[in-house]
Parts: sequence; structure tokens; C-alpha cells
Amino acid sequence: MRAYAKLREKPDMPWSLDEISQFLDQQGIRPSFQRLKIFEYLVNERTHPTADEIYEVLRKDIPSISRTTVYNTLRLFLDKKIIQMVNIEKNEARYDATLSWHGHFKCLKCGQVYDIEIEELKLGGLAGYQVLEKHLDLKGLCPSCCQGK
Repeated sequence: MRAYAKLREKPDMPWSLDEISQFLDQQGIRPSFQRLKIFEYLVNERTHPTADEIYEVLRKDIPSISRTTVYNTLRLFLDKKIIQMVNIEKNEARYDATLSWHGHFKCLKCGQVYDIEIEELKLGGLAGYQVLEKHLDLKGLCPSCCQGK
């Protein structure tokens, strides 16, 4: 479930630019066209893209967009806590608009990153610790790659 589902009547339907504009405005973010398109890509595609992947996809429709704009917008979205960074690999930052507690599975063959539900997770030995972040990242082969497709 997306953290914003309560804001929408149909949470599994793609977000329109009007909905995104309203949402960004509610978060105190000026909804420029480039910010709208970046957030639209994150919430509707849900592919856990890198900043460079977002740039490459969006520059086809928005030739004036720059890498700097993409990076600055992602930083703003992170600061406002409307997206999260996913660091499955040490040298690769990916972005996710799903804020609810879930894990990620990265296929080592095709490179895709998938959301995984966490039904039950029991941890021990944390008495006296304060957990500030929690991440569950798994790596392996996705079903398609296991079947050789």
C-alpha cells in the first residue's frame, strides 16, 4: 500500500498530473512541470529507477530537463519524505515512492528491482537499541530469469 493511498479514492489507479500537482502543493512543493513528471514517473512506473534512468526516460519528452534538475528534485522529495532511497548496491541509489514497510528483491541477472511484502519478521537481541531505519534487501534470480526467459 502506498503511503498516499488514503489521499485517493482509487489507490491502485495511476496518478494524474492534477492529483500529483495537488499532492505536491499539499507537501509544500511548488509543482513545476519537471517536478510533476519526475513524481509521476516514480509513482506510476514503480521500477525503483536511478536518477540517471529517470533522466534518460524523461528527456525524450522533456528535452530541456537536466540531470541536475532530476538530482535536485529527488533530493527535495527525499527531504520532504515523499519518496525513499533504496540502496541495494553500494554504488547505486534507486528511488521508491512506496513508503510503507516493504522489502526489495534485486535480480542479479536482469537487474530489475521488485517490491516484496513482509508478512512476518522476527528479530532478537535488540533490547536497549533504538532502531531508526529498517531495510530488507534480497538478491537472487527473478522467476523469468530462473526459467531462462
